[in-house]
Amino acid sequence: MALFAVGEERSRHVGDAHCPECYEEYPEPCPCGRLMHAAGSADQDADGNAELTTCCDRCGRSEDQLDAR
Repeated sequence: MALFAVGEERSRHVGDAHCPECYEEYPEPCPCGRLMHAAGSADQDADGNAELTTCCDRCGRSEDQLDAR
């Protein structure tokens, strides 16, 4: 299975709905029809949640880019 990068980590599995490297409840569906993968960091937001870097394995957009639409 092909690997791609989310953030600096090239360890996510393209098309794997159960990607073992993804953060907690990821991957999740992307509007383009593929999967949004996520990498967590040690940094936290104001609510105490881990800050995530996300990337779709097809369109390459992040959740932040989708939310900005």
